[in-house]
Amino acid sequence: MSLKLEIVTSEKNVFAGDVDYVGVKSSDGELGILPKHVPLVTELVEGKVTWKLNNKSQEVNISGGFLEVVNNKVTILADRVD
Repeated sequence: MSLKLEIVTSEKNVFAGDVDYVGVKSSDGELGILPKHVPLVTELVEGKVTWKLNNKSQEVNISGGFLEVVNNKVTILADRVD
């Protein structure tokens, strides 16, 4: 089972696809999100967003934003992506 991940800014869609894991830095600390994660909304702080699919990692840097997890879908609304 996998997660759907979507990373967007107000200007563009950065990534959309299936992943096995999402790692982010929230205002409460580091978060790791796997399939069947409980629903969640949290503020993200500046740092890396990492995702894995088939043991291959990718990452982007964000300046902050918000994350929502609902029904195996992770949506990240980033202020800016570098």
